Amino acid sequence: MPKQPADLPSWLEYISQQHPEVIDMGLERFSQVQRSLNLTQPAPKVITVAGTNGKGSTARVIEALLLDAGYSVGTTLSPHVWRFNERIRIGGEEASDATICAAFAAVDVARGDLPLTYFEFSALAALFCMAQSQVDFAILEIGLGGRLDAFNSVDADVAVITSIGLDHQAFLGNTRETIGGEKAGILRTGQRVVLGKNMPESIYARCRALSLTPRRWGEEFCSRSVDAETSWELTRSYGHDITVPQTRLASHNIAVACEAVADVVELSRERILRCADLAIPGRMDIREADDRVWVHDVCHNPDGAAFFMEELATRGIVPAFFICAMLTGKDHLSFYQTINKKLSRAPQWAFVDSYGDRHLTGQALADIVGLPDAGIGDMGQGIELAKARTGYGDAIVIFGSFNAVEQSPWLA
Repeated sequence: MPKQPADLPSWLEYISQQHPEVIDMGLERFSQVQRSLNLTQPAPKVITVAGTNGKGSTARVIEALLLDAGYSVGTTLSPHVWRFNERIRIGGEEASDATICAAFAAVDVARGDLPLTYFEFSALAALFCMAQSQVDFAILEIGLGGRLDAFNSVDADVAVITSIGLDHQAFLGNTRETIGGEKAGILRTGQRVVLGKNMPESIYARCRALSLTPRRWGEEFCSRSVDAETSWELTRSYGHDITVPQTRLASHNIAVACEAVADVVELSRERILRCADLAIPGRMDIREADDRVWVHDVCHNPDGAAFFMEELATRGIVPAFFICAMLTGKDHLSFYQTINKKLSRAPQWAFVDSYGDRHLTGQALADIVGLPDAGIGDMGQGIELAKARTGYGDAIVIFGSFNAVEQSPWLA
């Protein structure tokens, strides 16, 4: 066997070259290595979190609630913003380089000549880290879809679906019903199932087929605004209502997370506030600098854009300028139109370059949405333009792909 890489950057380069495709949907390769490493049950209890938007925030709140209640927890998140280590969390902390390298080495030996994608390699490493740490709970964020996602090879005790919207249509289908059917592939008989708002019928049909009784946002539980910009109320059909101050995360995602663990964690106002007031890079991430308010978010599809704008309105934020970078394969025009429809007056825009496998130039993005003069190649130039065209206290949004947030100097 060839000599294995010596450090994490070398391993990441190595695993990116072990399969000819970036995405290769299916569970056979993954399951084969998973069984070889005895990772079919990475923890006594497993929670899977699927959905088009809101998965990362929901998973982090679930993690925080369980940790606060005294459980040991392993969590996967995808993708990362700056460091690969963000993808694998043990005990509420990012896994170390050494821990991840050891996991990669074990996966590499177990796979033999079997090709694995970057995500499959990463997912197996995450399961390995959790098993080695003997955590009580494994929280697995589904990266793409559900039915054919690598983590769906693990039978979960709790299944969460945060939202269903149009994204990754080339892999999941062109309607919410079809996409819902793919996401519903994570469901199993006997699970506790928690569903966010506005689920398509295909989700409920799968629940009926498996004789599941889901906990539904708006029915068995809900998050209701009490005083816009300051507080909201968590209501549950089995439990007392709890008023919670507004935090950096969306109340909908916090409520879904609370419902996911309500059978094992006692929910109180104090605990929810401790666990929900999280600063997560790129999720309603608000910073103040240069006499401006800089809002960062990784929403990158029309439904995510609508949700993001609603959250801004809840916080009384009216953006004066948008800086946007996106990858190819997205519904760029609908994303742009969704943002504009939510505002009483047309905002100013700068479109900047994204980077990576599916990069898109800012000029190409500007041409797609019909604002060719707003094409700016460099994020730094976009920021200087935004500052020149706004004033004291104005809100400037940097959003789109994860790469957009990664380029922001305020998050470095």
